[in-house]
Amino acid sequence: MIANLIIAMLLALQPAPAPSPAAPDPRRPAPAFDSVPPDLPPLSRPAVLIVSKTNGYRHDSIAEAVPAIERLVKARGWSSFATENAAVFNPEALARFDVIVFANASGDIYTPDQRAAFQAFIARGGGFVGLHSAGDGSHPAWFVKLRGNGQFTGHPGGADQFQAADLVVGDRTHPATRHLPARWRWTDEYYSWDAPPAADAHILASLDESSLRLEPEYRMAGGHALIWWRCEGRARIFYSALGHKAEAWSDPTHLAMLDGAIGWAGWAEGEECDGHPCRPPIDRRAVSGETAAHRAQAGRG
Repeated sequence: MIANLIIAMLLALQPAPAPSPAAPDPRRPAPAFDSVPPDLPPLSRPAVLIVSKTNGYRHDSIAEAVPAIERLVKARGWSSFATENAAVFNPEALARFDVIVFANASGDIYTPDQRAAFQAFIARGGGFVGLHSAGDGSHPAWFVKLRGNGQFTGHPGGADQFQAADLVVGDRTHPATRHLPARWRWTDEYYSWDAPPAADAHILASLDESSLRLEPEYRMAGGHALIWWRCEGRARIFYSALGHKAEAWSDPTHLAMLDGAIGWAGWAEGEECDGHPCRPPIDRRAVSGETAAHRAQAGRG
């Protein structure tokens, strides 16, 4: 009896076993930086680089977003290359592309040299299309300035995270929005920022805040823009906050909007940036005609 009591006391004095390490969260990967560039395949021009690297929040819908964008680009008769390797941001590789698309890329993904290569691509007039989490708060300050709006403040959570709401399409002449109704009913995770797009941005569509439940901290005085474009020198910059859920990447209306955005960023459609003397546009003889496959893929068939 006494022996059992002593044994119990000794066991009680033993340190508790260390808890098992938590399983890594696939939606919040550990940040990593790439040093060895990917091998690029042969690319015809125009060419689109699709980047989905995540040093911030990782969206499950990347699995649907990347192939959907690849199909849009292919339907245009353009070529594309998709990667999660940010070492593709080097002068030799970027010289082979006309447009960069961020397919829910997030975080500060660049080494200093990679950042400089990306900025040089923009400086020489390369196009950029940022989608959904390209607008979140994980990006460096220079990228936020390129995007052209304020700092990310969040989005509704819980039961209100995904809501159907009305988007007011204020400009239906742009290639990305000319197919949209004046009020577009859409379900998504709606981002907010602490400032609207910059004065040089052209707002294409805004959230009607009265059409959904939105806490005061997510309301934006003076307008809640979700889709806009701007010029960065000679470069065409486009941003859309849409595209959190997988369903967005098979929705014909959404895909048609993206198709128009990519075409505009790649100089196949639309007017020059505010009359700036920009780089020569892409040879329109190769890309101006829409094929039946292109129209069907973009939801206009």
